[in-house]
Amino acid sequence: MIRILDRYLWLHILGGTLLVLLVLVSLDVFFTFLNEIEDVGRGRYGYLQALTYVLLSLPQRLYEYAPTATLIGSLLSLGALAGHGEITAMRAAGLSVSAFAMTLLKIGLVIAVLVFLLGEWGSPLATQQAEKLRAESLEGGLSLNQGGLWLRDGKRFVHVARVLDQSHLADISVYAFSGRQLDSIIKVGQAEKVTDGWLLHQLKKITVRADTIITSSEKQASWDRLVPVRMLEVLRVSPDKMPARDLREYVAYLEGNELQSGQYKLAFWNRFVQPLTILVMLLLALPFVFSSQRSGGAGHRLFLGVMLGIGFFLLNRMANQLGVVYGLPALLSALMTPLLFLAVALYLLRRV
Repeated sequence: MIRILDRYLWLHILGGTLLVLLVLVSLDVFFTFLNEIEDVGRGRYGYLQALTYVLLSLPQRLYEYAPTATLIGSLLSLGALAGHGEITAMRAAGLSVSAFAMTLLKIGLVIAVLVFLLGEWGSPLATQQAEKLRAESLEGGLSLNQGGLWLRDGKRFVHVARVLDQSHLADISVYAFSGRQLDSIIKVGQAEKVTDGWLLHQLKKITVRADTIITSSEKQASWDRLVPVRMLEVLRVSPDKMPARDLREYVAYLEGNELQSGQYKLAFWNRFVQPLTILVMLLLALPFVFSSQRSGGAGHRLFLGVMLGIGFFLLNRMANQLGVVYGLPALLSALMTPLLFLAVALYLLRRV
């Protein structure tokens, strides 16, 4: 009997979560496409490119909305069962509150694993292709591949291996030509955007002559122009869209070069905490369902779920940013809000 009830709960909760996820993502995709229409006509960016860009962003949107969809979907599904008296019948058949919670945790664990896999593999790959398509369509003379960014600027070709953020680049090569003849190659370790241009570090210049090759080096140099800032804004992938394996490498690189790494550390830990918040959302829904078995309709539960989801999102974002500003450990910043909501869920469950 308990196994039959478990399967029944699995069917309803998964169905409700998928339905809510579909609605949330569809609305987001619709408004995003409307926003992308504003850029249609720039360069080679047409309606087909805009639609492809939005569709490629679907995995990231599924990943971001999964916790909220789980909360609202479980509230609606379990609330519907409670409204029809099925929750009362299940408890009469021997399904205790703790057994209910264990069933929800099993469902949440499956969803969490799927969300983690989506965030670690599916979403980053699709997002990378989406940003590549958009950048190459909007900006002429720009090429993106797995080896980094290639940019043509007059008679120069610039290759950037790492775009750390909108102000910091790393592992740069500048190829200057005279006609079809290679004139010089400049290797730059790091580049930093400053007020009046670019500050370059660890330069090595190779000048090509007809009969010889001249090599020179500089620790630091200032250039008026290197890469247009608008292209960096298009190219930069925010930390929350990067896989954990890349984030770990970026953190090590930034710390090795004495650059700020707080946002990347936080994004790294959020990659593991985000799927686990699904378990918290399910536990949080349970006491509200038990307490409203005799009152409150679907509209009430939907409103409650939306408010809880918005509250979690705002508190989590605030805790993350405050953690970065005040230098708190990244893991603590990522866990503060989920632990708070978990404590609230456990407290309410004890009162059921």
